[in-house]
Amino acid sequence: MAAILPLLKRVVPVITAPPFPENALVVTVDAQIVAIDAEALTPREVALVKALLPQAQSQHPWARFLRGEGLAPSTHPVRMLYFNVDLNNSQATPGAWLEALCSLFASPVTGFFDTASSGVVVEPTESFTASADDLAGILDTLDSDFDTKTRLFIGHAWPVDDSLPGLVAEERRLAAGTTQRLATTQQCALSFLTRTARRQSPLLQALAGVIAQDPGMTDVITALYREQGNLTAAAKALFLHRNTLQYRLEKFEHQTGFNLRQMDDLVLCALLIQS
Repeated sequence: MAAILPLLKRVVPVITAPPFPENALVVTVDAQIVAIDAEALTPREVALVKALLPQAQSQHPWARFLRGEGLAPSTHPVRMLYFNVDLNNSQATPGAWLEALCSLFASPVTGFFDTASSGVVVEPTESFTASADDLAGILDTLDSDFDTKTRLFIGHAWPVDDSLPGLVAEERRLAAGTTQRLATTQQCALSFLTRTARRQSPLLQALAGVIAQDPGMTDVITALYREQGNLTAAAKALFLHRNTLQYRLEKFEHQTGFNLRQMDDLVLCALLIQS
């Protein structure tokens, strides 16, 4: 087979000797480890290289630590923010987009891509951390400026120790399981951790079937759960009069036995309507 490396050098910037840049694509070509300068490529070119050379891995210090290939860059607690961005309509390179994202935080953060469209922002938690409203504003600014579509999953704050890579791996699975623009570990953990039980338990499937007999209650359960059982706030979110909502809850209890004014019943129903 003809050597690939000479051809690769003709079409993309290739770095043949370490140290490699933090966000370079490190690949094995012709039995040689090299890096490709992703900053010089368009988003489509980066995606093509990653598809053709799936060994590509970020050499960012945090990426290496989370893969078990290096020491932790810091000993202070951190929070991981997992992003997924659609750059197809953007003229920006992934590097420029990521630099802009990090610059919008009030405190210094760092980040890296680990696939063509997703990656991690590492946010130190020793002082200020961005609120959900702050992060929503960052996404609005970023997507407006770069013509992108971005989703962000907010991880929990963790100490930096040997358990962190495993915790991050599970948070990544949580992030991959949601399509919300902005989601948190707290919002997704119960649904994620009970998914297998809900699919395999005849009891839980039967209870879900009871709820499904009144499809209109799905929005009611969701609103009531989001408003922590507050009937007035849920009625406002549903554009219903509070008395109307009260009547529907009483009817639902009579039909199903679920009293959605009780938090245990409400949480169970909220889980049962999850996919």
